[in-house]
Amino acid sequence: MSKRFFRARDFPTPFGKISLPAMEIPRRGLPHVDARRKKALKHAVATDLTGILGFIPYVGNLVGGQISDLHGAEIYKILTPDEMAKFVKADKQIPSNGLALLYSFVGG
Repeated sequence: MSKRFFRARDFPTPFGKISLPAMEIPRRGLPHVDARRKKALKHAVATDLTGILGFIPYVGNLVGGQISDLHGAEIYKILTPDEMAKFVKADKQIPSNGLALLYSFVGG
């Protein structure tokens, strides 16, 4: 079941009729999180938290980047190719790795 925001409409213009489709957002269920996905989710949250290390003067950004890269490599090892493709697509739209991973588990 989906939630409808706008119904389909036709607008007359001097150049002809413009038809706009109905806009709907599909409802998403809760993701199934097994032990493998839970492990990947922990690494994604850790990747997000490494941004805090950037506040440490001089070395924080370097250390945070290295730790983030290590957690990212573990995420790549854990996810299946299909999940990885969904995660990469969602990661470009959602700034948080944890939220992007959850979105990819739901089917985004």
